[in-house]
Amino acid sequence: AAKTFAGGGGTYPVLNNGGAGALTISGSNTFDTISNSVQPTTFTFTIGTTQTVNNFNVAGIAGSLVTINSSTAATAATLSKASGTVYGSYLSIRDSTATGGATWYAGPTSTNTSNNTGWIFSQLNIITLGALTMNTTDGGITISDAPMIFE
Repeated sequence: AAKTFAGGGGTYPVLNNGGAGALTISGSNTFDTISNSVQPTTFTFTIGTTQTVNNFNVAGIAGSLVTINSSTAATAATLSKASGTVYGSYLSIRDSTATGGATWYAGPTSTNTSNNTGWIFSQLNIITLGALTMNTTDGGITISDAPMIFE
């Protein structure tokens, strides 16, 4: 069923869309975390608003996309994160501006429906270099294959 979160410009810890129906978020709000725990689902942001987040943990799965859109076609709503990197996958995005200093990756499994700014629909560059660890006890060196991420 459709749901509405009328934030009124407040500050909130966690907003999780845990239902299959569309969640409409109104007001320019600040959230520590916006997330979802079911797929498919929809986040609809009212036009002319900015949702500021510390953590944007929204993702779908193959065959069950999470939709991110604005309340009015061809007019974007804004998501903002001050710094860092946002990783998404299996998203369908329409009329969304991603901004604020962070890098917003929707990834290659997501759909760039229309009128989006600030979203990157390609793969994040991951280069496996390995990490070196010095063992000061016996002078040994350990090399791991843990991936290192470069933007």
